[in-house]
Amino acid sequence: MTTNHLPIRIWLLLWIGISAILIFTGWDNIAARSGWDPDDQLRMVQLRDFLNGQSWFDITQYRMNAPDGAPMHWSRFIELPLAAIVFALSPLIGQPAAEMAAGTIVPLIGLGLTALLLGQIAMRLAGRHAGIIAIILTFLSPAILMQFRPMRIDHHGWQIMMACLALATIFWPNRQRAGITLGLALAVWLHISLEGAPMTTAFFVLLGWRWIFEKAQGRRLLWTIITFALASFLLFFGTQRSGIFAATFCDTISPPHLYAVAAAALIMLPAIAKAPKNWRVRLAIAATAGAAAGGVLLMLAPQCTGGAFAGLDPLVRQYWYAHISEGLPVWHQGLQSAAALLAAPACGLVAILMLRKPQDGKANSEKRVAAFFLLYAFALALLVFRTVSVTSAYAIPLVAALIVTLFARYRKSNNAARRIGMVAVMLALFIPGNLAQKLVGSFSPPDNAAAETPARAANKLCESSTSIAALGALKDAYFAAPFDMGPMILLTTSHKVLASSHHRNEAAMHDHIEIFRSSADKSRAIIAKRRITHIAACASEAEMTGYVKTDPKGLWARLAKGDAPDWLQAMPDAGDGIKVWRVRQR
Repeated sequence: MTTNHLPIRIWLLLWIGISAILIFTGWDNIAARSGWDPDDQLRMVQLRDFLNGQSWFDITQYRMNAPDGAPMHWSRFIELPLAAIVFALSPLIGQPAAEMAAGTIVPLIGLGLTALLLGQIAMRLAGRHAGIIAIILTFLSPAILMQFRPMRIDHHGWQIMMACLALATIFWPNRQRAGITLGLALAVWLHISLEGAPMTTAFFVLLGWRWIFEKAQGRRLLWTIITFALASFLLFFGTQRSGIFAATFCDTISPPHLYAVAAAALIMLPAIAKAPKNWRVRLAIAATAGAAAGGVLLMLAPQCTGGAFAGLDPLVRQYWYAHISEGLPVWHQGLQSAAALLAAPACGLVAILMLRKPQDGKANSEKRVAAFFLLYAFALALLVFRTVSVTSAYAIPLVAALIVTLFARYRKSNNAARRIGMVAVMLALFIPGNLAQKLVGSFSPPDNAAAETPARAANKLCESSTSIAALGALKDAYFAAPFDMGPMILLTTSHKVLASSHHRNEAAMHDHIEIFRSSADKSRAIIAKRRITHIAACASEAEMTGYVKTDPKGLWARLAKGDAPDWLQAMPDAGDGIKVWRVRQR
């Protein structure tokens, strides 16, 4: 298709406009520097610790699970742009304002770059107008916008951006440049989160398949493997003090993963350089490399075959992980929520069927590549729903191409009814999620998890940054508090908490759950062992209401009824309804 450049001025104007809207609508979160969920809040706490002198190699959160601290699995890498902005602006405007600026600038730049990448892909598929439409679709996509809002400083936006960069390189004609960029994008994606492993596999499968049946494609694969291997090693050793002797974890790149990458690279690189003429030989070599990588990982880290949470403490799995809906398949989601977020990818699937033109071989080849990655990503989203943002991004170029095709048909049609129908379809393709949600909502009750009830409204107010900041009036407290309150306590006060929704701290998470679900005597023993000084909770918080239902004789069920044991002293509510008890010393 055409290789005309995208109109940068249009992209820039659209990006400035949507950024202004996001800043205006998210100003409360920006002013509070509270982010949008506990991950954003804890990331800000980690950033402050880093700027205050905590080692680059030490990502332990020492105000959680004191005195040992809570081990974290996050990378310092994505804190670099945030730290640079805060460090540069703090002398000029003060650290609070600098944090607001960093938390606003970094996600919005990521949004703009993501839109530009998707516009380039769409332009490759269907021309300049498709590129402009893809940019507009990106700025209208709820699944993408929610990961790039101001103060959304966790790693999800980075994952989307790396996924789009990786896909864009597949359409670049310069194979060396494309391979280097692809290898770097995939290495950064995996370094940020191993959630990118399935899609990384898909990229290597495609490149390997091309090399098997078209030997000249080896150049792109060669540079992808070289860059991916080198970048993976550099990112690992650049962020790990223990280097190759670091412990093995299944939720992040560890030494066994590096050995697996090295094994595959040592087989593939000489083979690509030698370029066997027979495709069957190339197929055997590629299969051997994949088997070697899988075998090394299976031999050195068999515990990781069940995924990042395979070895999770059973109690933590039952009370915590089983209720994290975003990590579950689509059939565990609310019907309206699932329809809203899957509508755009579904439109992409429709586009796959409608865009094929038998007479246009090259264009079909490029559309087949885009279709392959969308289908693969769609299957992943059905199994792990939080990957739906990447799936939505991969659908955008195909949907943009479909809109261009429909518009061309609209212009040629003389049938008024058909023209009106095509206009309606094109408009619907810009906001499919809203329409799907309203359509599903017309024959189904609201999703329980999403419905705004008075109790949820009260809990939202209770867990707000200004409410939890009121706990700062206490002196040197060590809290047992709901998982999702923990990061906000760390962010807005100088206190400590036992645990939060971060799974490497599973021993503390186990004790946290036992405190709230167990009898008063057992809870007191754990609290004494952990040296907890206070219990605090918002009564309407989902975790706490769960304890009342599952453990009606447990400590929290008693506290919820106002029946506190004599070793707990009820204190005045803090903030907007936070219940607080002080632990009496023996």
